[in-house]
Amino acid sequence: MKLEAIKKRPLNEDELLFKQAFLSGPARFWDKPMSYAAYEEYAKEGLIVQTANSHFYRDKSVDGRGVTVAETRSPGQAHVSLHQRYSYPVLHNHDYVEIVYIASGSCVNMFDSTSFPMNAGNVCILAPNSLHAISCTNDESCILNMMINRRFFDSRFLNLLRGGKLLAEYLEDILFERDTSPYVLFTTGEDPCLSGLAQAMITEIENRKYAYEYSLSLLIGQFLLQIVREYETSAIVPGRCGNTQNDLIIGILSYLSVHYNHISLAETAQYFGYSPAYLSRVIREQTGKTFNSIIAQKQVEQALLLMNAGNLNLTEIAQEIGCFDTSHFNKKFKAVYGISPKAYIEQLRKT
Repeated sequence: MKLEAIKKRPLNEDELLFKQAFLSGPARFWDKPMSYAAYEEYAKEGLIVQTANSHFYRDKSVDGRGVTVAETRSPGQAHVSLHQRYSYPVLHNHDYVEIVYIASGSCVNMFDSTSFPMNAGNVCILAPNSLHAISCTNDESCILNMMINRRFFDSRFLNLLRGGKLLAEYLEDILFERDTSPYVLFTTGEDPCLSGLAQAMITEIENRKYAYEYSLSLLIGQFLLQIVREYETSAIVPGRCGNTQNDLIIGILSYLSVHYNHISLAETAQYFGYSPAYLSRVIREQTGKTFNSIIAQKQVEQALLLMNAGNLNLTEIAQEIGCFDTSHFNKKFKAVYGISPKAYIEQLRKT
């Protein structure tokens, strides 16, 4: 089945029952994560719907607080599944690394004391043992869960990802069981490479041909490599306490530092899944600066580096940093450094 068809697939029997419960029942069962103890109590009182598959929670609960899922033992050390729509957000943890990819639609990723929305193109890598739940309450969502044993990230695989320092170090922390953030979040937009890899994973789990488990592990490796190559600058990493998603602005500023010479506020907002007004407010509140002033600052900083290198003339530098003409470049440079680019170069030659 093609990815587009998966996105439009009808609800299965369990999903239809849960959807009816969502439409007719209290929102509190979907808006906040629930412990397994609370889930069990609600079930006894007949307040929530249960199906033939609901025993999964009971079988996997260890301490009543959450559901503990054992490490995946596939020969390829990896497994992929489609997340069920309209499932209750029951807190759970597991021994393996989980990657959540939103191919379409949206959901809310919930933790003990915080939650955040995930939209199409978002990728969240969850550390083992982080207690979390996903609430998906729409028909159009296609959410892939990639589950990988920690030993999958051996030294050779980590070396492959070494070009992306943040992700390699995060996976290394997981592998060696060091203290780490509960998740890393990436915004990838409509990346055809990631969509294609997701399609290939779905094909593998549908057809289950010879050695499909190993094929899945290779596809997940490619998926992570694409994240490293293209999106590490947009990574959102919460504080190690995991209480708040307080590094959103870091991902935004990192993205601007790479794309400063051709990006607009509207394009940046679309990339991160926000409205231009909201993104503008976040930037101003967190930095005290406007979007345009941050772009201008980055442009003149890069211009300074190019001028010091001495390989380009002023017209070429203006084009390189994204200024449409030299007068525009002159105005920005003088506003920051107090002199014109030409005067700066003359001073540079004298010294």
